[in-house]
Amino acid sequence: MTTLREVLRITYSNLQILQEREAGYGGNAPLELLNQIEHHRQAIDLLEQALAGQLTEPQLESLKAELRPLLIASNVEEIQLNAVRLEKPPLPFEPETVPIPAGPFLMGCDDGQPEAAPCHTVDLPEYRLGRFPVTNSQYAEFIARTSYPALPRKTGWQTRMPPPDRLDHPVTGISWHDAVAYCAWLATSTGRAYRLPTEAEWEKAAAWDGQQARPFPWGAAFDAERCNSVAAGLEDTSPVTRYSPGGDSFYGCADMLGNVQEWSSTLWGAEVDASAYPYPYRPTDGREAANPNLYRIFRIHRGGSYRDAADRLRCSARGWSDPDSKIRWRGFRVALTP
Repeated sequence: MTTLREVLRITYSNLQILQEREAGYGGNAPLELLNQIEHHRQAIDLLEQALAGQLTEPQLESLKAELRPLLIASNVEEIQLNAVRLEKPPLPFEPETVPIPAGPFLMGCDDGQPEAAPCHTVDLPEYRLGRFPVTNSQYAEFIARTSYPALPRKTGWQTRMPPPDRLDHPVTGISWHDAVAYCAWLATSTGRAYRLPTEAEWEKAAAWDGQQARPFPWGAAFDAERCNSVAAGLEDTSPVTRYSPGGDSFYGCADMLGNVQEWSSTLWGAEVDASAYPYPYRPTDGREAANPNLYRIFRIHRGGSYRDAADRLRCSARGWSDPDSKIRWRGFRVALTP
């Protein structure tokens, strides 16, 4: 689905290209080019005004009619106005997500982490990632609105209800299948393409700052004040906002290291000691299969937990577990395909 925000992004990009062409003429740009620049500026004004309010469907169609003569003849990157749809406002129980732009990033690490080597370039399309891990409160909506089995008591849940003093803690005791079921329910309930992130998507959101990969979401050095690790001494989960924004990644994702391990969609393989899908990461080589033909399955989780020390809490560090496992220090966050 194309949204007005996407049209605005492309229009800004096209305007920049047109202005660079204008500069190349040294003050003698042709009138046609100058008109195209002015049309793009007018289109940006219209789009920004529209995004500042709440459009109805008739208003959207009227806006498209105004934009067509301004954009259609001078698109550098083509804009399909016919495909533009209104963005649905988020429902109260939807996790907040942040945009991660398309483009390459450096994945992995060559420094003492054999399971994360070699460092290599991965190019990803645009996506969104949960700003926080899914909380007890958010998962409770799933349980309340479906017949899905409740969580085990060891997580503090009672008769399908989360612990009232831990609503803003990450939900734990979640198997990989539980996380997938939640994402599928959320997608059906909202009409948006929610899913588990791939481990590449998780790592880019955690480590990449647009220019280089950081060992930690906040920078180059471990800081015990920025995440819930062994050093924090809590020996349990913490509210997902506790270490935000100080521990946030460049893109604004919180709790990426420590607190709870987070499931990804990615396969490790069938053997504990050797991955069937070593690096470089290749999304089309079978590692993202939902139902792989393996006699035993391990799935990747990322981020470490409150039980881990600094040497395991790096953006490139990888863990893997049986997708049926349910432990008190593992949860998940959602990804969203725009």
